[in-house]
Amino acid sequence: MTREELKDKTDDQLMEMVRDENLKQAFDVLVLRHYREAVRFCMTMLKEEQSALDIVQDSFADIYVQRKRLSGSCAFRTYLFAVVKHKAVDQLRKNARQRTEELDTGKTDVPGLSPPSPEELYVRKEEYAELLQWIEELPEDYRQALILFCVDGMSYEEIAADMGKSLPQVRILLHRARKKLQRQRREQV
Repeated sequence: MTREELKDKTDDQLMEMVRDENLKQAFDVLVLRHYREAVRFCMTMLKEEQSALDIVQDSFADIYVQRKRLSGSCAFRTYLFAVVKHKAVDQLRKNARQRTEELDTGKTDVPGLSPPSPEELYVRKEEYAELLQWIEELPEDYRQALILFCVDGMSYEEIAADMGKSLPQVRILLHRARKKLQRQRREQV
């Protein structure tokens, strides 16, 4: 079938052809049909064009790779936008962690902000050592989930796969780890 013939098909029919017949042209039609709208949707969340383009491209690639697993119960457009949304949220979290790390390590040049004094550097170093000690004292699952999320920058889904846990279990582990660290910090103050 040519692309012209495929243009008259619905998304569900095209995805069925991709899933069952591995028809690449059918997937190309889906990409052409939804690409711009997906980029606009992603841009509303990220406000950065290149990242939005990358995420949408990555989303289409993931859907194509997982095509055999996709059921016909969900509309293609809905599924695409869900994948794009999750990837955009992961990107926003990753960006927020990077900004926080830059602020914590003093790598940013903020106008009007003087570099930390030797005393401030010493206090930060002591607080950092104390935090590392608290993390070491966490139960193994808590510590592993926290390190995978905060240090390795993994998403909840990636952590679940890596640890062999369900997504709700990972959320609970991270929540409890954070609460335990907050409790220790309050007790220290």
